[in-house]
Amino acid sequence: MPKSKNSHPGHRSSKNGRFVTEQYANRHKNTTQKESIPNPGRGDTGRGTKAK
Repeated sequence: MPKSKNSHPGHRSSKNGRFVTEQYANRHKNTTQKESIPNPGRGDTGRGTKAK
Protein backbone atom coordinates (compact mmCIF):
# COMPACT_ATOMS: atom_id res chain seq x y z
CA MET A 1 0.00 0.00 0.00
CA PRO A 2 1.50 3.40 -0.97
CA LYS A 3 2.28 5.96 1.71
CA SER A 4 -0.27 8.80 1.82
CA LYS A 5 0.93 12.34 1.21
CA ASN A 6 0.45 15.12 3.74
CA SER A 7 0.10 17.85 1.12
CA HIS A 8 -0.74 18.58 -2.51
CA PRO A 9 0.51 21.24 -4.94
CA GLY A 10 -1.38 24.47 -5.53
CA HIS A 11 -0.79 27.68 -7.47
CA ARG A 12 -1.41 31.15 -6.10
CA SER A 13 -1.41 34.63 -7.65
CA SER A 14 1.15 37.11 -6.29
CA LYS A 15 -1.12 40.06 -7.03
CA ASN A 16 -4.20 39.13 -4.98
CA GLY A 17 -3.26 35.89 -3.16
CA ARG A 18 -6.04 33.83 -4.71
CA PHE A 19 -5.66 30.32 -6.03
CA VAL A 20 -5.30 29.99 -9.81
CA THR A 21 -5.29 27.04 -12.18
CA GLU A 22 -2.08 25.29 -13.18
CA GLN A 23 -2.58 26.40 -16.79
CA TYR A 24 -2.85 30.06 -15.73
CA ALA A 25 0.26 29.72 -13.55
CA ASN A 26 2.25 28.24 -16.43
CA ARG A 27 1.33 31.21 -18.67
CA HIS A 28 2.03 33.83 -15.98
CA LYS A 29 5.19 32.57 -14.28
CA ASN A 30 6.32 36.03 -13.09
CA THR A 31 3.18 36.65 -11.05
CA THR A 32 2.38 33.20 -9.59
CA GLN A 33 3.95 30.72 -7.18
CA LYS A 34 3.61 26.98 -6.74
CA GLU A 35 3.15 25.98 -3.12
CA SER A 36 2.43 22.94 -0.98
CA ILE A 37 -1.10 22.92 0.48
CA PRO A 38 -1.70 20.68 3.54
CA ASN A 39 -4.38 18.05 3.04
CA PRO A 40 -7.48 18.31 5.26
CA GLY A 41 -6.62 17.30 8.82
CA ARG A 42 -2.89 17.95 8.30
CA GLY A 43 -0.85 20.97 9.30
CA ASP A 44 -1.51 23.95 11.53
CA THR A 45 -4.32 26.26 10.50
CA GLY A 46 -3.20 28.98 12.94
CA ARG A 47 -6.65 29.43 14.46
CA GLY A 48 -5.60 29.50 18.11
CA THR A 49 -5.87 26.65 20.58
CA LYS A 50 -7.06 23.18 19.66
CA ALA A 51 -10.59 22.14 20.56
CA LYS A 52 -10.80 19.58 23.35
